[in-house]
Parts: sequence; C-alpha cells; structure tokens
Amino acid sequence: MIAHVVGVACAVSLTSVLPILPLYVVDSGYPGSFVGVMNLVHNVTQLLARPVGGSLTDAYGPRRLAPIGALGYALSDLLILLPHPGTLLVSRISLGLGMGALWPPLLYIVADSGRSLGIFNTVTQLPMILAPPLGGYLYRSVGPLAFAILALPALFVVPMAVRLPDVQAFREKVPLTEALKGSLEVDRELFRASLPAFATAAVQPTIESFVPLFLKKLGADPAQIGLVLAVRNAVAVIMQTPCGWLADRYNPVVLAASGCVLAATGVLALPTVKSVPVAVALLCVGGLGYSLAQPSSLKLVAVISGERRGLGMGWWGSIMSLGRIIGSLPGLMADVSLDYVFYVSGTIPLASVPLILRSPK
Repeated sequence: MIAHVVGVACAVSLTSVLPILPLYVVDSGYPGSFVGVMNLVHNVTQLLARPVGGSLTDAYGPRRLAPIGALGYALSDLLILLPHPGTLLVSRISLGLGMGALWPPLLYIVADSGRSLGIFNTVTQLPMILAPPLGGYLYRSVGPLAFAILALPALFVVPMAVRLPDVQAFREKVPLTEALKGSLEVDRELFRASLPAFATAAVQPTIESFVPLFLKKLGADPAQIGLVLAVRNAVAVIMQTPCGWLADRYNPVVLAASGCVLAATGVLALPTVKSVPVAVALLCVGGLGYSLAQPSSLKLVAVISGERRGLGMGWWGSIMSLGRIIGSLPGLMADVSLDYVFYVSGTIPLASVPLILRSPK
C-alpha cells in the first residue's frame, strides 16, 4: 500500500506538469527544439540512474532509495520556476535521478506476477488521467506558480517512503562498490525482454511534448489539451490491469508485439488529422498499445531476472529510458516540421516488432 501511495504522489507531481511544461518553455521565448533537448537530458539521466538504483535496492532494500527519488521529483518541479536554460536542464536531471532512485525499489516490491504488476501500473499511472487537466487549469489560473503547487505531492510522501518494507534479495552486507559494479550487469535475454518497453516509450516524448503543440494548432486551449491527454492516458492506464492478467495466461511476447503495432499506429496517423475528436481516437489506439506492451514486458523481465529482481527492474527502466531518448531525437526537428516528429517517432515501435517476436518465450 505504501509503495502505491508513494508512486501515485510522485506521478501526480510529474504528469500534471507534462502538458504545461512545453507551453511554458515556448512562452518563455525558447524554440520548440529546446523542449526536445530537455526531454533528451531527462532521459539520458534516468537511463544511467535506474540500473544503479536497482542494484542498490538489491543490496540495501527499497526504503533507502525511495525517499531520495521522491525528493528528486519535487525539486524538478521547483527548479522550473527559474526559466533559465541551465535551470530548466537541471530540473530534468533532477527528475531523471529521482526516477532512478524511486521506481526500481517500488517495482521490486510488487513484481510477484503480471497481475500485481498490472495493478501497480494502473494505480500509479492513474494520475496520467486526472493530473494533466489539473496542471492545465492551474497554469491557466495562476501561471508559473502552478509548478510550485504541483511539487507538493512528491514532497509530502518523502516521510512515507522511509516506511517502505525493508525487503532485500541479498540479506548479507554488500559493499557499496560491489553494488555499483553489479549495476553494470545485463544479459541479452533481459535486454530483449525489455524491448517492448523501449518501443512504446519511444513515442512518449512526442505525446507528452509535441501533441500539446499539435492540439494547440487545432485550436485547443491548455485546459482542453490536458483533457485530451487525460482521455488517452485513461485507456493506457485502466487497461493495464486486464493486460497484466492476460500476460499471466497467454504469450506475453505476442501481446507486447501487438501493443507496439497499435502504439505506432496512434502516432503515425496524427499528421493527417484535422479535428480534435479524431486526434483523441488515434491517441486512444496508441494508449491501448501501451497498456498491452508494458505489463507483458515487466512480466518477462521479472521471470528472467530471478533473485536480482531489483537490478532487472532497474535495467527494464533504463532500457525504457533509452527508448525515450531515441524518441526524443525526432523532437529536434520540431522547428522544421511537426509532422516529421510524428512520422519518425511512430516508426520506432513498428520497426521493433520483429525483434520483439524473437524474445524469450
């Protein structure tokens, strides 16, 4: 229960900011390509941080890492209040470090089955539905002060994170240097089992940062943009519990590959859209693909990693972050053509399907 509450609070602080951050950056006088740079910095940081967080979780237990992660989330929102390029980039570094310290411990605690992973993902990703409209309304009402308000949920759960179960895969004392060295260990099966997370994460930077700009071109205001993202996220989140159940009973590799095809479709077709309702429908198709791929990939990783569950979950998150990094690169073309951003990012999950189908069964 504590793991779910901590995850939800930090997710509120993150997802409420997503639809308004690109608007804030552009309103502050920066080009759209700088949003892509911020995404890249954030995802490179968490790619490096997650395996370290997973290995330290195996060695010392979840309760030592998770409070640091929650602090990283809160600080990332507060730093946005200073719209200097350096401060904005540091805010993304803080978020990446926070994710690396928070999610491997939380996933370690709940990774007993596809069903439990699906439930955890559903609960902790519910803010993806409710928080974007909250961020949009706050930004429209109080301006940049919204970022300070939205940092509070993550800040409030820091004391609660200290009370997480002190479970460890290795009960003997492990030196810090050995734990850090262990964070470098990854095998081919673990990497391939994480490919569905990589593929579906590759479209997330486009959805989070450039769909708002696309919807703005269609005439939507900040509150409406938040509502659209909430509808898409409702599909992506609510369906993860039944999809986790499916991953326990059917071939998770096939489910994950199908999810990648749907995720790609939901992005590739967006440039042809001329109305907000049609955009919502396509985004929901992509959201269903996300909900199929994520629990299935986690199920595969939990089985493969065995006793090194923390490290496995850390690498899963890191490989997912690699997908977000690759998916952030199309954002650098935003000043040339917003359509190119959608075409290139949507191709990534589609091209990953053949490799996913070769994953361990």
